[in-house]
Amino acid sequence: MNTNKLAPLAAMPLKASVLLASTLLLTACGGSNNSSDDAHTDTDIDTAGRLALFDTGASALKIVDLDSGDVLSSMVMTGEAPALHASPGNRYVVATQRGDDLVSFIDSGLYTEDHGDHMHDYAETPSLLSLTLNDHKPTHYTVGDSYGVVFFDGGDAASSKVTVFSDETLGSNSTLASLPLETNMHGVAKMVDGHLFVTYRDSSIPGTTLPTMVERYHLDGGSFEFEERYTETCPALHGAAVGAHSLGFGCGDGVLVVDLHEAGYPTTKLANPASLAEGARIGTLLGNHDVDELVGLAGDQMFVIDPESESQVFLELDIGAGVGPLVQGFTTHGGVFYVLGDDGGLRLFAPSNDWALLGTVQVMDAPGAGNKPAVTLSAAQNRLFVLAPDGQAVIEIDTTDGEIDRTIDLGFSASGIAWLGLADDGHDHHNEEHSH
Repeated sequence: MNTNKLAPLAAMPLKASVLLASTLLLTACGGSNNSSDDAHTDTDIDTAGRLALFDTGASALKIVDLDSGDVLSSMVMTGEAPALHASPGNRYVVATQRGDDLVSFIDSGLYTEDHGDHMHDYAETPSLLSLTLNDHKPTHYTVGDSYGVVFFDGGDAASSKVTVFSDETLGSNSTLASLPLETNMHGVAKMVDGHLFVTYRDSSIPGTTLPTMVERYHLDGGSFEFEERYTETCPALHGAAVGAHSLGFGCGDGVLVVDLHEAGYPTTKLANPASLAEGARIGTLLGNHDVDELVGLAGDQMFVIDPESESQVFLELDIGAGVGPLVQGFTTHGGVFYVLGDDGGLRLFAPSNDWALLGTVQVMDAPGAGNKPAVTLSAAQNRLFVLAPDGQAVIEIDTTDGEIDRTIDLGFSASGIAWLGLADDGHDHHNEEHSH
């Protein structure tokens, strides 16, 4: 196992760290969006990408280069520790601070431009965008149709709101469209096939902020036009995911499924599986653009859901007796479904092979109660990065052979992790992401 020591820059002033970063970067086309191709012949950059990490001690977002191990920049962020996500094209960090009513964006500096006769890669100094979103309680962030979608829960004095953006709009410091909703709720929205599927809460139902129904809108230029509110109810709705053929929502009494390949996007209600533990419900869903099935999480139980199956709609996934899942999801193209258990073992399943267990990688010792490792995926290589529970190291795992490639000692304590870089194509994955 290789260990890559990082030189910590936590005590270095922001201007100094960015100045140093400019000497560390491998930059194509001179490090500027406006550089001339005549002076430079390199158009492809071979890179493993960069990691965004939040240094809790310095209250700073740091961008780490995976090729050199260097900290490329350190940007002070006030307020609570942010949840970190990648933009649809993996160029930008989407940093959500729910308690501060704030979403910020950081340009990783890695991106590709279409120059007509060729695609041109760039590697530049990371930078903070001036664009921020300042609505109430940004909680759900999802990616679909090359759009990023933020759902703002709102509160007693503010209704919910959905804001949609793309890498292209972020490049011009702007968003694509927003949709204000009638009331506040702990909801979610998904962009699929140019349509926005968004939760609806009946404000006359007391004692809950969970939605009960789903609405559909279509994107018309810079605004959303209402199409339909589905009559099929989904009480205590929580959790949503998109697969190859269907969109699922977790309900207190089952799973509401939208058929994405039928005209009019009809719905079907799936009753809870017979083996579901008493008092449990499916409250987290995961999906992938290239996988037919969805995965539903109900406490420590995990179910593969095939809405189109005539024999077995729910298949319970065995992760080991007495093992609870901590983090789970699909790799970028759905070739592997991973589950990191509370025993420190990373289980790798093959969706295309009847969800067979490929193997288990012992990533760490059992992290202990209350310690939840963070995970991010490379969209360029078959790599999964686990931020250790103490935040001091990142463990890189090859999901093809199920082996640990290296452990990167950070030199600071981090919370939150997101991979950024040059993806090998444009497929989206649709794992559900929360910021609580």
